[in-house]
Amino acid sequence: MSSLRRITQTLVAAMVTCLAIALSAVPAHAAAQVRVHVPSGLPLNIRNAPALSGAVIGSVPNGSVVTITCHVRGDAVQGFAGVTNIWNRLSSGGWLTDGFLETGSNGPVVPLCGSSSAQFKLPFPAGRAYTITQAAGSSFSHNDAYNRHAIDFGMPVGVPILASAAGTIRFEGWATGGGIMALVDHGNNRCSQYAHLSATIINTGDRVAQGQRIGTSGATGNVTGPHLHWNIVNCDSHTSREIPNSVEVGTNYVVGRAPVSQNG
Repeated sequence: MSSLRRITQTLVAAMVTCLAIALSAVPAHAAAQVRVHVPSGLPLNIRNAPALSGAVIGSVPNGSVVTITCHVRGDAVQGFAGVTNIWNRLSSGGWLTDGFLETGSNGPVVPLCGSSSAQFKLPFPAGRAYTITQAAGSSFSHNDAYNRHAIDFGMPVGVPILASAAGTIRFEGWATGGGIMALVDHGNNRCSQYAHLSATIINTGDRVAQGQRIGTSGATGNVTGPHLHWNIVNCDSHTSREIPNSVEVGTNYVVGRAPVSQNG
């Protein structure tokens, strides 16, 4: 009987150990729904960058449930459970500090932004770098329903503009304000947008590969100078949908920086 008891105890201990290992090894999910918890009851600010200096582009009510898709490390924030430098990207765009989200963990619960889950690459040739002149939510012109997730790159006229991801040309031609523009449809009403071009070299309905040239940069439409306006929009309405999640920088586009493209 004593031998049987020891065997039983050994099996139980082994099962508990295996369960503990399994729980500790649970990976971050592709997206997570979490609840906003601000002890003061105030709304939680959405910022255009993972930093306290980032522009406030909206807010979410205390107690509401939001969907986060990836994380980065940014400014440290004193939250309800301690200090954290984790910032989470909302599925609708923008950043929330992890300090006021009930995630059930002190660590990240979603993948790192710009990891292998990133679909897009910067829309100009590999090895080139152009300065970000406006980021998502920038007050000059990226603060409305059509532009709030867009990124502007300062560049001269004539730079080859490449498809950020494979898809089908949904639109190419003149768009009010956007000048000569192209939309690449990636499915589910999700299009990458390339505006203020000097020319396009594709036609509506064409299939394009990631890195395929679709046009050249310009200064058409409502501009103050030559640049590329790049965004992810709803194909049907052209309203802004999300910050482009790129292989190079994830969704962390900082004005003044010049990320190097890996496209092509």
